[in-house]
Amino acid sequence: MEVRHKSAIPIYLGGAVWILYSLIFPMYKLTHVIIAAILFVAVFLLSRKFFPDRIEIVEDPIKYTGAKDVDQAISEGNRYLEQMKKANDIIQNTVISEKIDKLGDVTKKIFAYISEKPEKLKDIRRLITYFLPTTIKLLNSYARAEAQDNDGENIRQIKNDIEGAMDGIIGSFQKYLDNLYADEAMDIDAEITVFDSMLKAENLK
Repeated sequence: MEVRHKSAIPIYLGGAVWILYSLIFPMYKLTHVIIAAILFVAVFLLSRKFFPDRIEIVEDPIKYTGAKDVDQAISEGNRYLEQMKKANDIIQNTVISEKIDKLGDVTKKIFAYISEKPEKLKDIRRLITYFLPTTIKLLNSYARAEAQDNDGENIRQIKNDIEGAMDGIIGSFQKYLDNLYADEAMDIDAEITVFDSMLKAENLK
């Protein structure tokens, strides 16, 4: 979702031109009021080209279902995603940052699936109670270690260990997402088998 933030600078510049003009020319004359207004509009429109609106991309939160336990889990998911983003904003390592983005995408897909299939909540309990909070703890530890001026042996070890663990963490989250589709995959396979049999029975295949 895009959120547009209009810059106030064009208005300030236009106002400054109006004030300067009014200090030089008598504004009690209609002619000067009209000229000042034209200058204001001209400066405003021209400065808009140099100070355009700032567009912020805001991710839509995962939709709630109305079921208390599921919505509580989704709320936790949104909170963990926000904490993940905050850690990522601090971390300077671009490789780790890209991996955090990927991890966030997978996490959001997991909770979006739970939003659509609330009965699957039981399958991600361990993810919510252990893997996600532990992952956030590791990311915050990395951010703190990276921010230190003294790059000592222990600090390097913290960063190296977490960097080495990121691919495994992403892989485990992807496995969680894939496992959510297991029943659906079996159902589709069964439906295709029946569909194929019906085609053969009707001499259509």
